[in-house]
Amino acid sequence: MPDLAGFVEAAQRTFACDALVVGVRTGAQVLTLAASMGVRADERRPLRAAITALAPSLAGVPDLHVPRLAACELPGAEELAELGYRSLVAAELRLDGSSLGALVVLRRGDGAIENTELVGPFARQTALAVAHRRTRRSTASLAERLENLEALDEVALSSTNFDELSAALRQCVAPMFGAAMTGVMVWDAQREVLQLTPGSFGADEGTAASYQISAFDLHSNAARVFTTGRPYLSNDAADDRGIIQEWVDAFGIRRLLSLQLAVADRPIGVLHLVNKRTEFTFDDLRRAERLAPRIATVVELARAMFELRRKEQLEAVLSWVAVAIASGQSLLEFLPRALEDMCVALDATLLAIAPDESEPIVHRVSGDRDDLADTVLHEAQTGPGVRAYAIGPQKVGDPGWAAYYRPIHLGRQRIGTLAALRLRGEPFTQSERLALARVAKLAALGWASERYQQQRAELARLQERQRIADDLHDHVAQILFAAHLSLDAILESAELEPAIADGIARARGMLIRGDTAIRSVIHQLSQPIAGDFPSRLTAVVSNVEDEFFIPVHLEVSDAAAEAAKRLGRPAGEALLKVARESLVNAAKHAGPCRASVRLDVGRMGGVRLRVVDDGVGTTGVAR
Repeated sequence: MPDLAGFVEAAQRTFACDALVVGVRTGAQVLTLAASMGVRADERRPLRAAITALAPSLAGVPDLHVPRLAACELPGAEELAELGYRSLVAAELRLDGSSLGALVVLRRGDGAIENTELVGPFARQTALAVAHRRTRRSTASLAERLENLEALDEVALSSTNFDELSAALRQCVAPMFGAAMTGVMVWDAQREVLQLTPGSFGADEGTAASYQISAFDLHSNAARVFTTGRPYLSNDAADDRGIIQEWVDAFGIRRLLSLQLAVADRPIGVLHLVNKRTEFTFDDLRRAERLAPRIATVVELARAMFELRRKEQLEAVLSWVAVAIASGQSLLEFLPRALEDMCVALDATLLAIAPDESEPIVHRVSGDRDDLADTVLHEAQTGPGVRAYAIGPQKVGDPGWAAYYRPIHLGRQRIGTLAALRLRGEPFTQSERLALARVAKLAALGWASERYQQQRAELARLQERQRIADDLHDHVAQILFAAHLSLDAILESAELEPAIADGIARARGMLIRGDTAIRSVIHQLSQPIAGDFPSRLTAVVSNVEDEFFIPVHLEVSDAAAEAAKRLGRPAGEALLKVARESLVNAAKHAGPCRASVRLDVGRMGGVRLRVVDDGVGTTGVAR
């Protein structure tokens, strides 16, 4: 029976035994060795006789433990001891009230047989495999039920998430077997776990997400079905040691039929049919196996479509953000909505852009784990590097969580952190991380564009002030001065009546005061805004950009802007001259390059000006 070979090999690993035998009944009393592991060729005949003699003792018991064969009086025990076996655990292969044979686990040495509680569940799965090979009956009424599967295909193509697909399976597949619920687990190769899909078993989102089973946990019926390819049937799940009982209680499972879902011989998951009104039968299993490939194709297609839709959503958000930046919109105008749309596409609870020196821009979905969202946001503000981790479920109903942090750089300088949180122990995939990395780069580009626009606006304001000052000097001040001279000439050259002379003298005095006021305004307009050192530095940077056609990135921290207010005028003028001279030197001597000017606060609290270019030369720092 070649299709049992892989199953028996998995069983031998589970029990860490020396030999494992599947005896199948071929007559009223005779068993034949249908499959075995660890049995020598010369042992097969006496071993077959011993197992045949032992088989009646297995009837009516879940499993039989014989720790010392030499001291056992059961039929066949003495013969097994003579073959060198010291202990055994055995269970009857029983299905639909009939005995099909026996599963016998043997050990030669003194060590204990491991995981003996799983002998009964393995025996039930072996019985299903034996019956499957024996029967050749076609599935009655299967053809007339295919209309339901056609409806399932249509729903799968129109579903947008696993909740909708689970509802379709429950509606189309469960009635074929009289089952109350269905459940689908899909294989996650990245985590090497079987993950229950949302909506399965009618469970809430948290409970469904918390059902993650390692494919190597053979205490789980789902893991055994997935790894061995053999189905599992239980009509008394509450007392079945082959099913993890906490999940039986969580989902209210009484009767269960589980089988592998595979596409082109590649396992992709497990289908569960749950709580039939009467007992599941072998006929139910045969019909389910006939339908499984169709259901597997639907599940795989739906999963691929969901992933494609998610990627399309992410691309749409990223494209929209790029257009918003190119159109000159402020970050606060488009980034909150972009984060909200990204949260939906990623099924995330929190997405935040946390600048190092200003308040974060956050979208969060309020819920039971607001404390966890606060922790992730705090970690983003304290500046971790690139970091991603996932915390798996710790108990039923706990879905776990995953976090991802991505530093945001502008050129070579770090300016903030992007943080994402998902309340499910499913790490962000490579494609999701790439999308988040692009968001971080777009945010940096948005900041750079916004600051550049601010610098240009400040330069335009300064230039307008200078134009007004020039107009006042060239026109208004000259007219006032000419009027002043005319009145002086009148007073000196004509003999005027005293009253008229006094009036002209008063007009002359007002002209003098007006001229003085105009020249004061001209002087103020011609000077940078008093006390606003960042604006004066902006003007210096903009002038150098215009004169030498060199791109300059300017960054002034809030702390530096505050500290600059305390600078004396001589110190401020000296720093401005250093900035201009450094930028001019870079433009003249560093070759084709980009430059950056950063104003921040040093360790001693003083204002520090740093000018850097990526051409030839060295970095300059002034304090």
